[in-house]
Amino acid sequence: MQHLELTRKALEEQCSTWANNIKEVYQPDLIIYIARGGYLIGKQMREVFQVPMIGVSTVRDGNGMKEKIGPLVAMLPNCIRNLLISIELKSNKHAKNTERKVRFLKGVEDVKDKDIQKILVAEDSVDTGNSLQQTIKTIRTVFPDAEIKVASLNVWDKSKNIAHVDYALYENTIIKSPMSKDSKEYKEFREIYRKEVDER
Repeated sequence: MQHLELTRKALEEQCSTWANNIKEVYQPDLIIYIARGGYLIGKQMREVFQVPMIGVSTVRDGNGMKEKIGPLVAMLPNCIRNLLISIELKSNKHAKNTERKVRFLKGVEDVKDKDIQKILVAEDSVDTGNSLQQTIKTIRTVFPDAEIKVASLNVWDKSKNIAHVDYALYENTIIKSPMSKDSKEYKEFREIYRKEVDER
């Protein structure tokens, strides 16, 4: 299993280059990021494509516990952190808990009546594919005729039978990024997210 750590600067540079490569073959009318992990990715995509961006929240039972133990995991050495994540991924527990609560965040009212023909969904990692599958179903309730493509920083092979990712920078890689709860940049990321996004 590959492991990678990305600073905010490195993530933004990679996503900007990635978005410019995607732009050669696909030009969306709207970016929809999956909160919160897809936010910085979507933000870079928005700057390249120069289109509106809105968010979708997808929550599964158990996410609250991860929020609480994230700061503790951040204190562990990387080798132990990576081992714990590897065990979690191999346990397949998220594949058993497939139900997600999906809702649009602020901004959907501003774009739902516009001529949105192409949508790019931005995500940080597609693990089981269940969140992505249910997110796309929710997007289709508002934009039934739009062509939807997915750009995920990372995609796991085990998700491919559930949901399709069109563009990915990494495969089967454990990535520590500013969006990771155990990242040194996580607090900074949360502040950026809070300032720019109103989830209420």
